[in-house]
Amino acid sequence: MNEYGQRKFRIRLTFRDERKPFLLDISSLLYDFELLHDFSLLIYMDEYREYKFTQYFWYRNGRPLKSEHKIRAIRIIKESPLTIELIFGGMVAFGLLIQAIEKISNWKLNRQNLKLEVERLKYEGEKAKVELDQKLEEREAWKTFHSLLRRLESNPIKLEDIEIMKDEDNENGR
Repeated sequence: MNEYGQRKFRIRLTFRDERKPFLLDISSLLYDFELLHDFSLLIYMDEYREYKFTQYFWYRNGRPLKSEHKIRAIRIIKESPLTIELIFGGMVAFGLLIQAIEKISNWKLNRQNLKLEVERLKYEGEKAKVELDQKLEEREAWKTFHSLLRRLESNPIKLEDIEIMKDEDNENGR
C-alpha cells in the first residue's frame, strides 16, 4: 500500500518489435509512455488542476508530479519480445490511461482481457471512470493529448499485450 492507503499494482507491457530495434525507438517509447502516464495524472488528479499544458510538458522535468505519483520500472527485458514491467502507486487516473492506450490505433490489444483486468482492479470501490473528452476540454489539453498519441503511434515498436497485477511487494520505494 502507498501512503494514501491505495494498493500498488503492476502493469506488464509486451511489445512487438524488430530483433535489433534502434535504441532511439526504445528510449522514445519509454519516455512517451511515461508522458502518457503523467498526462493522465495531470488531467485527472485535483491537486494538479492548476497545471497548464505548455511546451514544458515535453521536457524531462516539465511535469510537477510528486514522487509517490511517478511511475517506477520493475523490469525491462530486451529479448523478443520487448517486455516492460512498471509499478503504479494506485488506481488514480488508471482508467484515463487505459482509455488513452485504447485510442492508439496501431496498438492491438486483447481488449476483452484488458476490460476484465480493469474490472478486477475496481475491487476496492475506487471508480476511476472519468470521461476523457470532458477532462481534455476542461484542461484545454486536446493538442497535447493528440500529439502524444501520434508520437506513440509513429514508434515502430507496437504494444501487443498488457497485463495488470496487484503488487504484493510492501517495501517503500519499490
